[in-house]
Amino acid sequence: MQKKTTKTPTLELPKFIISEKDVGERLDKFLQVKLKDYSRTDVQKLITDGHVLVAGSPAKKNLRLTEGMHIALEALPQKEASELKPEKMKLNIVYEDDDVAVIFKPRGVVVHPGAGALSGTLAAGLLYHFKDKLSTVNGPLRPGIVHRLDKDTPGLMVVAKNDKAHRSLAKQLETRSLHRKYEALIWGHPRDLSGEIELPVGRDPKSRIRMAVVRDGKYAKTRYKAKEFFAIATLMEYELDTGRTHQIRVHSRYTGHPIVGDPIYEGREASVHRIPPLYHDTAEELLKIAPAQLLQAVEIMFVHPRTRKKMTFSVPLEKPFEKAVKFLEKECLQTAPTFDEDSSFRDFDESEINHPYLEEEPVEEEEYEYEEEPVKERLTRAERLAMKKERIQKRKAIEAEKREKKARREAEKRGEVYVKKASDAVTGYEPTIDPSYLE
Repeated sequence: MQKKTTKTPTLELPKFIISEKDVGERLDKFLQVKLKDYSRTDVQKLITDGHVLVAGSPAKKNLRLTEGMHIALEALPQKEASELKPEKMKLNIVYEDDDVAVIFKPRGVVVHPGAGALSGTLAAGLLYHFKDKLSTVNGPLRPGIVHRLDKDTPGLMVVAKNDKAHRSLAKQLETRSLHRKYEALIWGHPRDLSGEIELPVGRDPKSRIRMAVVRDGKYAKTRYKAKEFFAIATLMEYELDTGRTHQIRVHSRYTGHPIVGDPIYEGREASVHRIPPLYHDTAEELLKIAPAQLLQAVEIMFVHPRTRKKMTFSVPLEKPFEKAVKFLEKECLQTAPTFDEDSSFRDFDESEINHPYLEEEPVEEEEYEYEEEPVKERLTRAERLAMKKERIQKRKAIEAEKREKKARREAEKRGEVYVKKASDAVTGYEPTIDPSYLE
């Protein structure tokens, strides 16, 4: 008697057919919505590993969907193993409810674990304080983290306490309805007191720790406004339309005005020689006050994920930043900016401001002696019309003369006397009268 064997039911992997409403969406974002139990990081790793097939072939995570496209999964995402351990940390909580928390991140704290920063992160402190009441959308190593700030940039951050709130805040970041306002102290004075900087930002090809304005970088837009002027510096206000790494620091450096104290983007000793010698001692004293870049996220505004009410939070400047501003107000306050090279900040050289990765390679040309041509006076409309009429009349006179010569030759061949007709006269000219008519 044969023994019956029972087959273990296989897990049916999901398949999708793209409808009209999803046309143009990125593949990773589409799958993140469909696979709600997994983070976007998990989904992107699944695509990178080649387990997502489009029309039978492995797809890329940034693939744009088209109507009727067939998507099949060869496996489900593997949950990222978490090595993040809760760490006791003093948190400065500005606001908190069941969905979000607004905190002030101090200077010197890394937001989430990364290369060279596996402990002492803000994420570990959040995990200790809020425990399991944090979103998991960005994976177990970034609980509740919606956006980030640089290690030495203090300021306000919003934390998501559940996945629904996280997705709402992330959507606001994407659509630029979540506004972040920064204040920074820059060397010198900007030429325009307010404006926008739209320059692509990417990894600096010459340094892995730096970002730079590069041709193939990601789109970045920063809006700025000057708030207070000093002889050697300006207190600026910035608003971000995009959130690229080191965006404000890179854009400020590119325009020739690094942030005071910035150790990576020439905001320290490299900028002192660009100011007048009279203020060198003041600048060196200012750098002693600045522990790093004097940049702070002072305000954040977003729509609450549950109540849909607009919420705005702001904080005063941290102590080192405030001390630096008060020092400048005492030593070199200025009512309005000046751009005289002997009394104001000397900008970077033209070769430094125009980043080499944005410029085409120069073409060497032979020098030639330039001779200035005399300036031609422009004729009036009446003068141009008069000249045109004169040219027309001359052309008609020449044509009439040719016809008359031809008619004379033909008359001589026939043995006749040529008589000029009235129709041969050129318009605007006195016709020639045959003398025989005057007898």
